[in-house]
Amino acid sequence: MVTQKTQAGNGIQVPCNAAHAMRCLGLLDKLLAKTKRPASSFLSLNYSDGRVLCNRDLSRCQELYGSPWLLVHRADYMAVLLDEAKRLGVEIRVGCKVVAVDFDRPAVSLPDGQQLQADVVVGCDGIKSTIRRLMHPTVVPFATGQHAYRILFSRELLLLSPSTSPLASEPGTTRCWLGPHANIVFYPVQDDRLFNLVIPIADESFHHSCPEGDVLPCLRAYFRTWDLTIRDLLGAATSVTRFPILQLPPIPHWSRGCVTLMGDAAHAMVPHLAQGAATSVEDAFILGTLLGRLASLVVVHLPRHSSSDTPKEEDDEGKRRVRTVLASYEKLQHERTARIAAGSRLTGMLDRLLPGIDQRARDAEFAAYDAEQATCVSAFPWLDAQTNMALLGRKVDEVARREFRRLLDAGELLPLGMGGGVEDDTSRRSSRRGHGPVVTAGRRQGSRL
Repeated sequence: MVTQKTQAGNGIQVPCNAAHAMRCLGLLDKLLAKTKRPASSFLSLNYSDGRVLCNRDLSRCQELYGSPWLLVHRADYMAVLLDEAKRLGVEIRVGCKVVAVDFDRPAVSLPDGQQLQADVVVGCDGIKSTIRRLMHPTVVPFATGQHAYRILFSRELLLLSPSTSPLASEPGTTRCWLGPHANIVFYPVQDDRLFNLVIPIADESFHHSCPEGDVLPCLRAYFRTWDLTIRDLLGAATSVTRFPILQLPPIPHWSRGCVTLMGDAAHAMVPHLAQGAATSVEDAFILGTLLGRLASLVVVHLPRHSSSDTPKEEDDEGKRRVRTVLASYEKLQHERTARIAAGSRLTGMLDRLLPGIDQRARDAEFAAYDAEQATCVSAFPWLDAQTNMALLGRKVDEVARREFRRLLDAGELLPLGMGGGVEDDTSRRSSRRGHGPVVTAGRRQGSRL
């Protein structure tokens, strides 16, 4: 059950690790239908004249990492996921504010006194997560000093200016201007009919001096020395959305009882590696797979302890198994997402260097970039082959399958005191594609974990 939904926003990048998960779910082709083609290149550009510092060939992502890199509109991404959830029978309730959580039962309470009980409660309610606040009252998001400014352009608008019209004729290309205190990212969505511009600025004095009603004039003045293309884009813009970029401090643990966290609620990060949503997709796939296989295991292989077992004993045993699965999910994702968040912070810092020795060293690293992406060695996470293979080449289905096999071999899912192994045929039983449901704020009928 989903108890809350929010607005979709503008564009979003779907890196290869997330695209692989979408393929495993049978949804990659539906995403491709929304965008028509995978991403083709990522251009890092000098802020003042648009000179290409580095051209990373994204058309090779399928070859290198096993899945493409996609550029989509958030509304299209969410529509594909929502349609699949509805097809699978997920109950969606909106306007349900959670005011309390029973971590052991588990259950959530709504303002009208209603309690929704479940086998598992998953707090995937964003960076301002209520579930996380109730689990970790002292953990709060903190300001990074960055704000993001988002603008959406139509293809027709770009074609009106000689400096912006070329942007409409290079499908699948992302451009990233790197300059002092800011970087500017521009890419197409919806079959090149719309174009997303996002400007992360790390300059507190600018944010404080820019009143809400004058954001566009302030941006035009701030970037008056940047590339003509940027100046013309801002000159053509008619509206802009501004929001602060927040992140979370490290959280010691994501789970308590039979309640766990996911996505931004667990590991909100800055956006400079395009991995915020991607790691959330990984979270969901791994947790869903482990829970789905556990449900199938219980139904098919694990009888009641004995006829003398009480309902409470059965319930306690089921909760123990759920806690075991949540611990496995967290083991697979906690350290990984922390590393990715650190890499994203580093990438953002490198993207907005002031002119000087560090900026020249960065540009020299770009100039030395080995176009053979499979062997490139670099101090930059965005360029290094080994880092990118670990980041983009991850196969979440294989990761989850190995972990469930480990749990079976270790006997961690068997009733306490029961020896012997269990054949892992749950991948054929949990669902037609080998992944299981994520149960949030509601009880699945007929399922006894």
